[in-house]
Amino acid sequence: MSGLSFSPLARLGWWQRLRGRCAPVALPRKEPVLPQGAFAADVAKVAPAAVARADVFAPYRPPRGVRANGSTAPLAMDSAAAQSTPGLLDWLRNAVADGVVFPGYARLAEMAQRAEYRHMVDTIATEATRQWLVFTSRTGQGASKAARINQLEAEFTRLNVRDVLRRMAEMDGHYGMGLLYVDTGLSPVAGGLASPLLLRPETFRKGSLRALVPVEPVWTTPATYETANPLHPAFYRPQSWWVQGTLLHATRLLRFCAREVPDILKPAYNFGGVSLTQMARPYVENWLRTRQSVSDLLNAFSIVALSTDMAAYAQDPEGLLARVEAFNRFRSNRGTFVLDKEREKLELLAAPLSGLDSLQAQALEQICTVAQQPLVKFAGISPSGLNASADGEIRVFYDRISAYQESFLRPNLTHILHMVMLNLWGAVDTDIDFTFRPLWQMDEAEQADIDAKKQSMPS
Repeated sequence: MSGLSFSPLARLGWWQRLRGRCAPVALPRKEPVLPQGAFAADVAKVAPAAVARADVFAPYRPPRGVRANGSTAPLAMDSAAAQSTPGLLDWLRNAVADGVVFPGYARLAEMAQRAEYRHMVDTIATEATRQWLVFTSRTGQGASKAARINQLEAEFTRLNVRDVLRRMAEMDGHYGMGLLYVDTGLSPVAGGLASPLLLRPETFRKGSLRALVPVEPVWTTPATYETANPLHPAFYRPQSWWVQGTLLHATRLLRFCAREVPDILKPAYNFGGVSLTQMARPYVENWLRTRQSVSDLLNAFSIVALSTDMAAYAQDPEGLLARVEAFNRFRSNRGTFVLDKEREKLELLAAPLSGLDSLQAQALEQICTVAQQPLVKFAGISPSGLNASADGEIRVFYDRISAYQESFLRPNLTHILHMVMLNLWGAVDTDIDFTFRPLWQMDEAEQADIDAKKQSMPS
């Protein structure tokens, strides 16, 4: 796969995506305007034809149909900031070269088809939900609590929560954000989806939770958010979203994001985060280039050189070509090539191949450093050498996945748990919580040894 290339027009668009700003919630949106002054002169030097095009300077544009009126206008921005930004174009070139600009959902979707990106994302998503969770009670396992826990487990199975959260982890890895719609049976036409869905019996009726629907971020864009007051609880936090023409309150669309970006970059990323595929792109492209270079070298690592009297073929070049072609045609370990003993010499020039395996392996290992995965988990390659083992690396990886479960899954999973309680009983039972099962599982011999030690201990 070749690296990303950006024309001058695209580069200008990327800068404005990074400088994108939105008006406060209480104020009407403003469409982007062209920057004036010194910045406009710099723009004219790079792309004179682009000065009169407002769309070149726009930040993220949602696809047509995401907003209710069919508008594809970008999120509003503060174009006046461009006039006071020194060294803007040099900074832009460096940002594009370093891969620290949002490539867009179309590009990220293309990258999700490549095995290297998909494996690293799927490994994290699968491991985070592989052992799943267990419900616990703070006041003990009485008969009533056991019955309620059984009901919770059945409801989680009906809603397919485990698979839904795995898909949220996949979307976060591929696109930088995953959105989960809470379907309570309200019709989008009636307009009730724009009202808050509070975790109270008055607003969350018993038996109203129908399904949890994953939504890819390409079909969404924020409607309102605060940008004027950093002390406001809604500062750069969308309070409502457009989802293919339907306005949803943020409490009805749970947002999953593991790698947040600074506030100034959020409009450029559609209020998502940095995807794992975007972070790994330079390392994956290095691996692809190294892999192809090694393959090309192996395909033509040796060259046959024939030293002969070229003057003899000056009047008959076709004869020389026919001689070489005949040799290439019958070239094998069972073939024989007849040479003039005095005037011709045949040599085999071979490139050294030692060390290529190490270079290729190092390029592959560099991909694992981005996702912080052991090679045996990412590629299924076991460590080589006497008494080599990957147990230590796997334990460290499981520790990281455990931290990922707590930071990425637990907040929204707790929210889902309370919604399920309201759906089942009409109230939230604060005595019931959940814990994630440990990923590291002992084999039968280790478990038997631990059981024997427990039995031998004095009571």
